[in-house]
Amino acid sequence: MIKLEDLQDFFQRKKMHMVLAADAEPRIHQRKNSEITTIAPAGGVSIALDPIAQISQGVFVARGKTKEDREVVNGSGKIKIDGDFGSYLLKRVFINEKERDDYYNGFSNQTLWPLCHVAYEQPVFEKNWYENYKKVNQYFAKAVTDEVKPNSFIWINDYQLALVPSFIKKPKDATLAMFWHIPWPTWEIFRTLPEKLDILESLLSCDFLAFHRGYHVRNFLDTVRRELEVRIDEETSRVYYKKRVITVRNLPMGIDTDVIKSLVRETPKDTFVGNVVQKLVGEKKERSELDKFFDNNKVIVGIDRLDYTKGIRVRLKAIDKFFEKNPQYIEKAVYVGIIAPSREQIPSYKALRVEIKKLAHEINLKYLKKGWMPINLIYHIFTREDIINFYQKSKICLVTPLDDGMNLVSKEFVVAASREKDPGIIVLSQFAGSAIDLTSALIINPYDIDEVAEAIKTGLEMGRPEKIRRMNKMAEALEEKNIYAWTEDFVRAALDASR
Repeated sequence: MIKLEDLQDFFQRKKMHMVLAADAEPRIHQRKNSEITTIAPAGGVSIALDPIAQISQGVFVARGKTKEDREVVNGSGKIKIDGDFGSYLLKRVFINEKERDDYYNGFSNQTLWPLCHVAYEQPVFEKNWYENYKKVNQYFAKAVTDEVKPNSFIWINDYQLALVPSFIKKPKDATLAMFWHIPWPTWEIFRTLPEKLDILESLLSCDFLAFHRGYHVRNFLDTVRRELEVRIDEETSRVYYKKRVITVRNLPMGIDTDVIKSLVRETPKDTFVGNVVQKLVGEKKERSELDKFFDNNKVIVGIDRLDYTKGIRVRLKAIDKFFEKNPQYIEKAVYVGIIAPSREQIPSYKALRVEIKKLAHEINLKYLKKGWMPINLIYHIFTREDIINFYQKSKICLVTPLDDGMNLVSKEFVVAASREKDPGIIVLSQFAGSAIDLTSALIINPYDIDEVAEAIKTGLEMGRPEKIRRMNKMAEALEEKNIYAWTEDFVRAALDASR
């Protein structure tokens, strides 16, 4: 198992200058009580990359979002970030409102996002969106290029920055690598994108390109084979194009298991989520709201961003089916869905929130008892500590995406819950990238409502020894394939490719 110290030693030996780039920033500055405070997001790609930036002591290029973000940076748009493992420079790219709407709400999340996820949401093709997407990618490329020094490792992340590699003039001694964190669709789907050749040309400007799953790699290679004049070595997954050689691999992303374990408490303290639960059940605050709530209910939890790819609609229907088939659990089991508001300027996300609220209301009316209802939805941006506390006592975690590059929630739940004497169990969609690692989960097809309902029953009635065996097996696998191992594998593979 690779530990933090091993990765530190690896970077010291390589003597590389690391330049990371992602749309989401690993720190956000906001004003609170007239003071500017620094906030770390609860999850996502940026928070996963944060320890890598600390250990490598490089530069992290990301999009600034608040006016306080602007106030705290120096003349070069940078601010020093200090962490437990080291410090790095956060360099912010600032864009105007129109650029943000077109680049982020438009092309990134109404064109590329639905195009890449098999969730049956039609992508929207709007030329103006693409023009500003291109412009913002040029801003990022300039910000990255300005930070390149001898022996630089340039690491671009995700679909929002798909054009950045094409705008970077890479020195000969630099390595240019990209990780695509969402699924790559089949050629039959990708070919509908009007700007498909620009995207492919850019990704093929990298030395190394990686995805989470093997079938994402196969889809990508099939796409370039059909769209461009390329030669592909199937054994090595190398693409030969315009006198360049690009290596493509699948490397499932790990998590920082040490951080999750450090947040696990023997006695969960009162947190925001606990206070919300107290309001839901109307109990007096004689002791921990979480303790009382979990004593009185077999809690089924879901932790999601508000997104149509997460399968929340079909999940609620499966919960309805579960109570319909198993009335003995009425007033004994309860679903708590913690939903982080997301991309709410986009019409499909607004409509989704309305639909979920309506569906939950209908199901609650069907089974409602005094002081109890089966579905409780909490819309809030939560802290990681809040959620880890909640993971510890839930009987089941429902993770039911219709399509997902990885899904880090599922991995975090396994690590946190496995520390309990009587752990919960995870019901996991076969379409989540994490299913390749979490093979002892209760794997389901989220579209099969009866199968999901049956898995909920199985999970609630599973004996403690079997839950411990399953959860420990998965937790051990996640320890072995942690964020540090993933990072070293990615960097080693990219350095080999650039040679």
